Parts: sequence; C-alpha cells; structure tokens
Amino acid sequence: MKFITEMELRDLYKTGPFATYVLQPDTKITPGARQFLTDRRVTLVQAQCKDDKKSNKDETRQTQGRANWCTLGLRRRMDSIESLFLLIAAEVLHAGDTVLSEEVMALGKCFRNVQNAEYEQIAPENLQFWGWSEEEIKLRSDHMEKYVNIAQFHVGLENGKAIALLNYLRASLREVEPALLETYWNEEKQLCSRQDLIDTVNLIINILCMMMWKSSGGQKWKW
Repeated sequence: MKFITEMELRDLYKTGPFATYVLQPDTKITPGARQFLTDRRVTLVQAQCKDDKKSNKDETRQTQGRANWCTLGLRRRMDSIESLFLLIAAEVLHAGDTVLSEEVMALGKCFRNVQNAEYEQIAPENLQFWGWSEEEIKLRSDHMEKYVNIAQFHVGLENGKAIALLNYLRASLREVEPALLETYWNEEKQLCSRQDLIDTVNLIINILCMMMWKSSGGQKWKW
C-alpha cells in the first residue's frame, strides 16, 4: 500500500494547480495531505478497484506477508539513514566545520532514539536540541521544512557541499513517514498507530532545515 504525503502534493501542486486529485486503488492519503487538498478546494476522488474476487483467506495471507515486508523495509531504510548521519558528520568534519559535525552527530542520536522506539515498540524519548524542548523547536521552526528550497545557487556557496549533504539527509528522512504509514496504518480507525514516531522524525527534519538556513547565511533564531 502506498501513502500520499502532504509534501508530495505540495511538490505536485507547484508544477501546476489542479481542481481534482484521483487516489488510485491500494493508495491512502495522510491527514496532512487531505487537509492540504481541503484548504485549496481540491476534490478528492477514490478510483475503484476492478478486481474484488480474492478470497478472504488469500487476502489475510497477503496482508500478513505485506506487513512483514513493510516492517523489514522500514527498518532497513532507517538503518541506511543512520549510517548517512555518520557519513555526513565525517564529511563535514574533514571539511573543517567541527561545530556542524557535532550537531549532525547529536541529531543522529535523536534519530537512533526513533529507531529504538520502533524496534522495541515503545514511545520515543522527548527530543531536545540546542537546549530547546520539543515545543520550543516547533515554535522556532514553524514548519520550515515546507519553505527551505535548496537550489544550484547554494552549491556555489563557500560551504555549499555541507548544505547539499544536509539537504540529501533531509530528503532521505522524508522517506521515513510513508514507510511508517505503510507499516502501521490502522485501516479500521483510518490513522497511523505510530504517529508519535512520525512527529519526532518531522522535528528532526525541521532541525535540519534550521541548520541549512544558518549554513546558507540565515540569521540565528531568537533564543
């Protein structure tokens, strides 16, 4: 099952506004994506599946197999991102930016907290960064992930490589939300049972956006 996220719809809408969005069979839409369509008065249409003749037994077997595959895919995706934190921290350190390297390493520890929470099926620890609480991070970032766009211009800056690496890490983290939705979607309640993990990943993404903003010459946030 595929999930359509708010960021995917935002990217699509930038290419050209649309009045109707067709949701294909075996595809779900996240609450944030649904609100995005509602705010822009876009009509959501669910396409009909042509073949509904599978037996309940086959459906149960396929559902269980898909769940196991989704969990495996999610954990391997998260392992890959964990290694990416280490690689980028090393690259930035070798470029001479010790402070940024330490910040990337610290943010990697926050991500490992998400990994452990998913694997052990417990709630993630409260995230703190730069001495800020989760609420302070939310207030200061204010959904900045939607507005930070890295272009060819940024690569030409003195620290362009670091900005590009952070942007690559951000893009990789954005893949976690659909994977979590696919793994933990509750069809009956129409919600994700691990929304807490998604919220924490989004906080990490917002922190990355603040790092990119500062690296590209943006002023520091008010303390």
